[in-house]
Parts: sequence; structure tokens; C-alpha cells
Amino acid sequence: MHKHASAILALHFTVIVMGATGLFARTIALPAWEITGIRTAIAAVVLALWVFWREGGLGLAGPRHYLRMLLLGVLLGAHWITYFHAMQVSSVAIGMIALFAYPVMTVFLEPFFNRIELNWRDIVSGLLVLLGIYFLVPEFDVNNQMTQGVIWGLISALLFALRNILLGHWFREVSAARSLGYQTAITALLTLPFILSFGRVPAAQDIGLLLLLGVVFTALAHTLLGYTLRFLRPKTVGLVSCMQPVYGVLYAAIVLGSIPTMATLAGGLLISAASFYETLQVRRG
Repeated sequence: MHKHASAILALHFTVIVMGATGLFARTIALPAWEITGIRTAIAAVVLALWVFWREGGLGLAGPRHYLRMLLLGVLLGAHWITYFHAMQVSSVAIGMIALFAYPVMTVFLEPFFNRIELNWRDIVSGLLVLLGIYFLVPEFDVNNQMTQGVIWGLISALLFALRNILLGHWFREVSAARSLGYQTAITALLTLPFILSFGRVPAAQDIGLLLLLGVVFTALAHTLLGYTLRFLRPKTVGLVSCMQPVYGVLYAAIVLGSIPTMATLAGGLLISAASFYETLQVRRG
């Protein structure tokens, strides 16, 4: 019970921090794949040093674990690229909101991996989140950039849901820092050829932002997220994480001057209600 309480507190802190990641997509003048490659390279170095210092080694248990980690790295890298691209072609709010269809996807995908039955409470929470997203998304038009942002965000959501489920299913006994270190290293290596061939040299003001994104918003935040997945079910992590677009919209309003509409506020309220309800279920469990 103590570990579950610590995990839920760490999850809420992580969500507050990760709510600001969308700002980097709008303030760093690089394509999404290059931002992803550089941020993961920075995070991989930081995490490798940390794991080697704290755990005395970097290896995994065997070949099967390396193959599984390769798949997780591909999923995480593709998730980040599509997520940042969604925000770049539309807006921070649209990209983050579309991504947070992933808790709904998680609720319905998890039984196929963990042999559990769907709970009616999970379905209600998922539908509440879906309703909140409906209020947040503007009029659907396949010809505008906002709709493109929604589509890319939904692709990112599916990739993230699969990654979280598999991470919790395969690597519950592996430390979050070690697991994320491998995933970020794989993503960095996969994007390196493209960066060397087609990448642009970051501007001076972008270098500091990339370091901040790599160390705090990737290495630290996602290590904490991985920690929570060791003690909480993926659907719990997903539903509580639905607070992230609410924070993201707030950050965008403060930093970028993007003022949310009444529909945005209504959707955020519904998402917050689902997150609060899921938190209560964990505390009572």
C-alpha cells in the first residue's frame, strides 16, 4: 500500500512536469524527428551514468530482454515523433488532447495482454475522458491542420498505450531508469543517420532548451513515469495522466498567450474528474 501511495504521488508530480513538454514543440525551431533524436541522446547519456553509478552495471538478463527493449524503444521513439509533429502542425492544445485518447485505448487493450476482465468503472472513466476530449477538439475538418494534428495525436496515443502496457508486462522488475535508458538510446541511434544526413544545426537559444528537455522533461520525468508503471496498472497511469493536457493548455495560455475557450475548460473539467476518480480507486484498492 505504501508503494502504491508513493507511486500515485510520483505520477501526479510527473504529470505536472510533463504538461509543459508541448511548449518545446512550439519554441524549438527543429523538425519533430530531430528534436526527438537529440532529446533522447541527451537523456540516454544521463541515464546511463545514473544507472551505472546506482546499480553498478548496464546489462539486461538475456537476448529476449534486449529484443523486447528494442521494440519498446521503437514504440517510444515513434510516439515522441508523432506527438511533437501533431503539435507542430496544429497547436499544443490539439496535439496534447488528441494524445490523451491513449488512456481509453489502454483500458480496452490491456485485457488482451494481462488476461484481466474489463471493469465497468474503467469503461465509465474512459468514456468520461473521451467526452472531455470531444469538448476540447474543435470542429472536425479533414482538410485543416487542426484535424491533421488530431490524427497524428491519435497515432501517437496508440503507440504510447502499447509501449506502456508492454513495459509494465515485461519489465516490472527492471528499474525505471535502466529501462528508459535503453529505450532512449535505441531511439537516438535510430534517428542518428537522419540527423547526420538531413538535420540542421540547432541555434544557440535552442541548445539550452534541448538540454532542459533531455534532462528534466525526458530523463527525470519519464523515469518517474516508468517507476509508477511498476506498481500501478497501465490504465491507472493513463487515466491519471489525463490531467496532462489540462496543465498543457494552462502552460500554453501563460507562456504562449493561447487562451482556452469555454469548451476547452469544460473538457478539462471532465478529464480532471476522471483523473480524480481513478486516484480514489487506487487509494481504496
